[in-house]
Amino acid sequence: MSYRESLISLNYKKRKITDRTLFVISTVIVCFGAFLMIFPYFYMIINALKTPAEAIAGTIDKNFWPKNPVWDNFVDVFTGNERYPLSSFNMLDAIKNTLIIEVLVIPVGTFVSTLAAFAFAKMKFPYKNTILIVLLVSMMVPYAAVMLPQYRVFSEMQLVNTLWPLIIPGFFGNVGMMLFLITTIRNVVPDSLIEESRVEGAGWFKTFIKVVVPLIKPAIVAQVLFWFVGIWNDFFGPSIYLTDPSVKTVQVALLLLNDVTSQASIDMPFMMAAAFMSSLPIILLFIALNKAFIQSNAISGIKG
Repeated sequence: MSYRESLISLNYKKRKITDRTLFVISTVIVCFGAFLMIFPYFYMIINALKTPAEAIAGTIDKNFWPKNPVWDNFVDVFTGNERYPLSSFNMLDAIKNTLIIEVLVIPVGTFVSTLAAFAFAKMKFPYKNTILIVLLVSMMVPYAAVMLPQYRVFSEMQLVNTLWPLIIPGFFGNVGMMLFLITTIRNVVPDSLIEESRVEGAGWFKTFIKVVVPLIKPAIVAQVLFWFVGIWNDFFGPSIYLTDPSVKTVQVALLLLNDVTSQASIDMPFMMAAAFMSSLPIILLFIALNKAFIQSNAISGIKG
């Protein structure tokens, strides 16, 4: 073996060792980060299986595992018990109210956002850039700045203490979703496909439905997932407009559990069980749409 070949072989071995070391270090860091993210959730489930006395004692004597798991805590979240009757805390009503918002807002808002993204990405119309800049600027305005005027409007319309103040704004789409879909449409949908569809006699709307939507479906699904999670975890808006317990959403109902019942502050297992059951739909939804979510991340980097 010549000196040059020996040098190349040595450099290759060093590079291979370096790559392997970096892979091991990266794996350890990722696993440690995953542990930090998962452990609080796991801790919540463990405490939900304890009795109130056992949960308090566990914080003192560091007793992590429950001696006799109390599975009834998860059932009581939906059926109520002598400590927390359904009149004071009703998780089923809270989930129903939140799902009403989800079902009404997401289909209409997603359609509006996707249609607007297609218009900005592929169509030409007057003042397009100006309108887009105005929408971008609107994202910089904090919600607290428009909260009072918006509340006054809905109050004059006698819609406070109903779900409509949380539904109506969603009908006009989501600016963040629209911007993401603009980028996706520009990267994924070639102009040649749009032009070919137009030459064959299809209108803009038919081109949108038949050509654009099928190509960006994974991105739409991913954005729907993000929007679903955002509405499900929303606390600020519902806490402003909803004061009647019968119309409270999931996150506000969890706060109500802590406020209404004097024992809630010491009944950690019931609180943990309620928090777990409120997060379970999000986990199941992510598992169901995980493939589409990964595909959306892949297509967002494709250049057309």
